[in-house]
Amino acid sequence: MKKLKCILLIFGILACSDLEEEVFSEISPSNFYSDVTEANVALTSIYNSFNRTVGLYDFGISSMVSCPSPKLQGRVPWRRIWANYTTSSNDGLSLPRVWNSFYQGIFRANTVLSELEGRTFEEDDDKRIEYIAEIQFLRAWSYFNLVQLFGAVPLPLAPAVTIEDAQLPRTPIAEVYAQIIADLEAAEANLPADKRPESEIGRPIKATATFLLAKVYLTMAGLPLQDAPKMSIAQAKIQEVISLEGSDQGYQLIDSYEDAIRVDNNAGRIFAVQQTQAVPDQGTAFSHVWGAQQRFGGGLGQFHFGFTEDFYFEFEDTDERRDVTMLSSYTNINGVFKDYFGTAEEGDGSSWNPRHGLFQNKYVDFDQACCDGDPDMIIYRYADALLMAAEIENSLNGPTGTAYGYLNRVRLRANATEAPAGMSQEEFAEYVYEERYRELSLEFQELYDIRRLGKVEEVLAIHPENITWQPANTPYNPNFDLWPLPFTEINANPNLEQNPGW
Repeated sequence: MKKLKCILLIFGILACSDLEEEVFSEISPSNFYSDVTEANVALTSIYNSFNRTVGLYDFGISSMVSCPSPKLQGRVPWRRIWANYTTSSNDGLSLPRVWNSFYQGIFRANTVLSELEGRTFEEDDDKRIEYIAEIQFLRAWSYFNLVQLFGAVPLPLAPAVTIEDAQLPRTPIAEVYAQIIADLEAAEANLPADKRPESEIGRPIKATATFLLAKVYLTMAGLPLQDAPKMSIAQAKIQEVISLEGSDQGYQLIDSYEDAIRVDNNAGRIFAVQQTQAVPDQGTAFSHVWGAQQRFGGGLGQFHFGFTEDFYFEFEDTDERRDVTMLSSYTNINGVFKDYFGTAEEGDGSSWNPRHGLFQNKYVDFDQACCDGDPDMIIYRYADALLMAAEIENSLNGPTGTAYGYLNRVRLRANATEAPAGMSQEEFAEYVYEERYRELSLEFQELYDIRRLGKVEEVLAIHPENITWQPANTPYNPNFDLWPLPFTEINANPNLEQNPGW
């Protein structure tokens, strides 16, 4: 840069006549989105909003969605406040990482959409249309998370050019859902039907949008909207997904539960947030901040939260999901064998503090350095589709053989026994709810299930952080059905109103 400045200075001394600057290259929105390659770069920037280290999942969603699970107990106070509802709008560790990440993705999506929708690529225009569909999927998924967490939220659908564009009021919940459905239907129509090639691994296909539509309709049938007719639509959409099982256009229940968790982008993964060590700041800290103490090199493992002992014993001994989900024993980096159920003396078989719970074992990376872990964040798997199908069938028709069939496929794959026969409709619904914990814990569905099924008060009453471990004894308040909006957003946007009670 210094050399360039000198050249310009010499040129000015030797030629003091009128000069006109000739621009040889310039990157701007008007000429950047000129082909598929450049459009793909812009699209990739949207994904970057969700997968940065110490961000949306390892610090944000894990606190706000997973910690309220009654199957978890916490060591770290700033995680526990989400379990016992003693958090506030001033939280600076989890709340802004969720709000900011999703809205950054939305703002980027709006910008790229506005550019691509007004263009035509002379070659590969079908790819441009496909990219638009992919962006609509990501925007819908972002709003789906936001509306479940916060209720009515601002709904920008165009680039924010002025301050006023960025200071929108909250849009009613039903209208947010209407936009989510519109985006997903457009995505479903134009995403590729077949599974992606290796160069595009992890990106959505038509069936991904269909699955998310089913989940959206199922959610709308529950609280807070209680739009009962949506349950039948959810059934139709989930059946579309199931009809594609095992084909190039669909997903499947792979034989091994451990492979379903450990192998990224396997045939049972519907959607995941991709993480990598290969690119700086694109890994995850999850297996470090949630991992067992001194299990990994460098003494990593901060064990922010652990599973309860009661949850461990909810599994049958043959159920493979128990030991894939949680860790009951391991050898630490000092060669000491640690066993949660072991003796209290230091040495082989020594126990660890029961306050810490059983460490998570779903996200494991032994060669990471703090925050560059490789395991993708699991968002949706095909087992979720089958459990949804069981729940929907029971809701519409009772615990039929069809409902039992979906439920038992999930259980038998994990080497658990079949669900008890002869359950009532209410008993079956509760059994599926508990099965979702056994199958999907730490896949960021917990709070969403709790809320749509109206179980916030019930879960708070039994949560370890409220009754057992340093209890807060927080009484239930209907305001707990939504999280607070970040105080910084309320302060910056005069058109925003806080959720009641926060």
